Amino acid sequence: MKIRMFIASAFIMLCALGVSAKNTSNLTPPRKNVKVKINYSLTILQKDLQYDFAKAAIRRAYYSRLDELAQVINEKKCAVALRGFADSIGTYKGNWLLSQKRSDAVKKYLVSKGVPQELIVSTAFGSTEPIASNKTVVGRQLNRRVEIKIKDINH
Repeated sequence: MKIRMFIASAFIMLCALGVSAKNTSNLTPPRKNVKVKINYSLTILQKDLQYDFAKAAIRRAYYSRLDELAQVINEKKCAVALRGFADSIGTYKGNWLLSQKRSDAVKKYLVSKGVPQELIVSTAFGSTEPIASNKTVVGRQLNRRVEIKIKDINH
């Protein structure tokens, strides 16, 4: 259901961009090598990161979102909780260690972007809290994740 909503939202956004592009056709094209800043909402920044089977490496597709997350954490002085998970294939201990490696990889990435490590909590959950069935390929993919929770600590 979330995927369908995301696809529908993306389609609407692309349609809106297409309409505005027609109205701005007389503008000069953007210069090459200009870095465009992407602003994600907090909801998108907290969306789960998914992983390949038996891997702890962060997918390249998530780098820009994690860069933005690091910027938000640094600017707003937020704390972040990283919760690592695995699917049910493999041993209990192996999945626990893999889920810790996944959450630690995200922590290491955020620290490399200037986030103080004391603002990050990284926790393993192994295969203990699936969000989908482990009986299907799609379900197992959804269960291989790191959840990101941002908490404002300025209050």
